[in-house]
Amino acid sequence: MKRETDFLTLLLEHFLQAIRLTSMWKQLYLTILFISCSFICANAQKSVRVVENDAFGFGEKITYTVKYNLYFNISVGEVNFEITDKPEVIAGNRCYHVIGTGSTYGFYDPFYKVRDRYETYIEENSILPLLFIRNVNEGKFSFNEYVIFNQAKSTAVSKKRAQRIPKFTEDVLSSLYYARTFDFTDAKPGQAFMLTTFIDDSTYHVGVRYVGRVTLNTSLGKIKCIKLKPILIVDRLFKSENSMTLWVTDDANHIPVRVESGISVGKIRADLASWSGLKSPMTSLK
Repeated sequence: MKRETDFLTLLLEHFLQAIRLTSMWKQLYLTILFISCSFICANAQKSVRVVENDAFGFGEKITYTVKYNLYFNISVGEVNFEITDKPEVIAGNRCYHVIGTGSTYGFYDPFYKVRDRYETYIEENSILPLLFIRNVNEGKFSFNEYVIFNQAKSTAVSKKRAQRIPKFTEDVLSSLYYARTFDFTDAKPGQAFMLTTFIDDSTYHVGVRYVGRVTLNTSLGKIKCIKLKPILIVDRLFKSENSMTLWVTDDANHIPVRVESGISVGKIRADLASWSGLKSPMTSLK
C-alpha cells in the first residue's frame, strides 16, 4: 500500500513527522549518495529546461501548525520547510537544498510518535531534482530511501532499481516547490495544472485544479488566497478525489496558507504559522 499519493500528500504526511538520525550515520549516508550522484547525473540538468521562479529562493523558512478534527480541533504537531541559505553543488549544478521536517507534539508521542525527514536537491534553473532522500520513523516502523535522478537521460536510480521515467519528473518534495511556480494569472475555474511525480518507485500524473480567488480568515489576519483542489490518487488515505482543498497566497510566493482534508476518520488541517526569507513580498496579507 502506498504511503503517499501525490505531492500534496507530502504536506499532510509531514504534519505528523520529524527526524531522529545520528549525525555520524547521516553524514556517511549523504557522502555516499553525493559520490554516487556525481557519477550518475553529472551535468544532467543543464539545458534540460528553464523555469521562471519568483516563488522561492535560498534562505526561505515556512512553518505550519497541524490540527486533527474528529469532533473538535486538536493541535497535534507542526511541520517546517526550509531552503538552506546557500546553494549546494552536485555534479557542477547549483541546487536548492530543501528540507522538510515535522513532529507530533510530545504529548502525543506515547500514542504514535513520528519522526521523519525529507530532503531534495533541486537544480536551480530547471526546478528538477537531482537527489531525493527520505528517512521515516513512525511508531515502530522505520526505513530510509534515496532516488538519484538523471533528467537528461530520463532515468531514476533508487535502492531497489534503476528505471526510465517521463521527461521532467519531480520527487514528492520538489513537486511542491515546482507547483509554486504555476502562473494562475489568467486561470479559469476548473483549469488543471499538472506535473509528473515519482513516488515509491512509480510515476504519477498529479496536480491542482483552479477554483477561484478568496479571502481567508486566519490567526495571522486576512490573507488573499488562490483556492485549489488537488488532483489526487485515491487510496487508503483519501476518501475521494475531492477530499482535499488547498489555499495558497495570491502573490508571487504561492505559499500554502491552509490545507484541509477529509481522511478515513475525521479531518486534518494545516495552517500557516510563520515564514521568513521570502523571495517576493508577502502582499496577500491584509
